[in-house]
Amino acid sequence: MATGTRPHERPTRHALSARRRRAPARALAFVLAAAALGGCVTQDATTGENIPRGNQRYEFAKVEKAAEQLQDGMTKAQVLMLLGSAAEMDDAGDTWIYLPERYGILIPARALQLEFKDSVLVSHGYHPIVLGTKL
Repeated sequence: MATGTRPHERPTRHALSARRRRAPARALAFVLAAAALGGCVTQDATTGENIPRGNQRYEFAKVEKAAEQLQDGMTKAQVLMLLGSAAEMDDAGDTWIYLPERYGILIPARALQLEFKDSVLVSHGYHPIVLGTKL
């Protein structure tokens, strides 16, 4: 039932006009919300490159490509030279996590996790990013 009408009456011009004025605002709000959820990527205005999350040095695509050369037994220094700094580290510095630029809200995402023991890489692999959980 239209606002300002009785069940047996047609909507007034005023009621129709008010609905038409609200429709573009609702559409704009929907588009902005979708863009915010889908985008979630910050770009460098000068270069146009995606800015990695946290302390991560390189874009995730570059990290994924370089990670193909990872081998257990590498030192932290060797990994740092290969992949650059990680987005996140535990307090002891033994778990390094590299993250994609996009948060896994609408598009499934994965993170690269490296585990060190005595400054030597003991395991590495990709883990799905699940919102609200810690890797």
